[in-house]
Amino acid sequence: MLEMRQDSVRTVLVKAFYREEPRFVGWLFLGFIFIGILSYMFKSDTLAMALEFVLFLAWIVAKLVYYFSAFFGVYDQYHSCVQKDAEFLKDRAINVMGLIEEEFSLIDPIIASGYASDSSCIHIGEKIEKVSFIRVIWLWILKKICFWRKPERISEHVFLDCGDGKIICSLVTFTYIAFTEQQAVAYKCYYDIAYGRILEEYTIEVAYRDIDAVKYGDEMLHVWSVNKQNWSRTKISWLSLNVASNNRIAASISGNSEILSNQVPAVQALIRSKKEELA
Repeated sequence: MLEMRQDSVRTVLVKAFYREEPRFVGWLFLGFIFIGILSYMFKSDTLAMALEFVLFLAWIVAKLVYYFSAFFGVYDQYHSCVQKDAEFLKDRAINVMGLIEEEFSLIDPIIASGYASDSSCIHIGEKIEKVSFIRVIWLWILKKICFWRKPERISEHVFLDCGDGKIICSLVTFTYIAFTEQQAVAYKCYYDIAYGRILEEYTIEVAYRDIDAVKYGDEMLHVWSVNKQNWSRTKISWLSLNVASNNRIAASISGNSEILSNQVPAVQALIRSKKEELA
């Protein structure tokens, strides 16, 4: 599993998508419990109650500040991170495919980043064992008390609604399609933008003579927004090179769909001319 660059933007995205709290919030909670135990043991009601109230208030304020600040300006930082990742993954794609730029100078390669809505990198297992309610409460308390123990970072498919129809997703798909003299070669990867971790990557090669259709269109996705606890709608644009064997090269993009649509005529013209040459 390849780790990508780590910077302050990733920290902001982890905070927004996965709600990882800073350690001082845990210390406030622990202090609240500790003072409560001391007040019970030494029967010091007035001072202990005052300290407990102050700590409880500080804990509530810290939780609220943390919650509301998690989404402040996150949309712009998200797309800035997507662009930086695309530069890194572009170079990686060329290396993984084993090509040099002179080999695919026929038309500009397609570079697209979008939601990982078709991702196979996250597998959801069936829960077999029923966990009792008491165990759930005990695990929650244990998690709060032992806050210094960081849990394993597990990638999840999380959508956030940033308002005005601006949707962001924790899992991103990156596609790079190059067009050589004989075939279309694609590199595709799914990665967690918050943790900066590539979850799955592969390459596909399709000869021009095997391509049956070039499809391009828009699709409206209905996604569950975690922060709004409601359904949100967002549009993506996609391009697909289909072959008879049910294999295909597909790219999707969220945001500025003109980037993809402007390249579609060039792709259609190239494949049409290549198929005529090979006929």
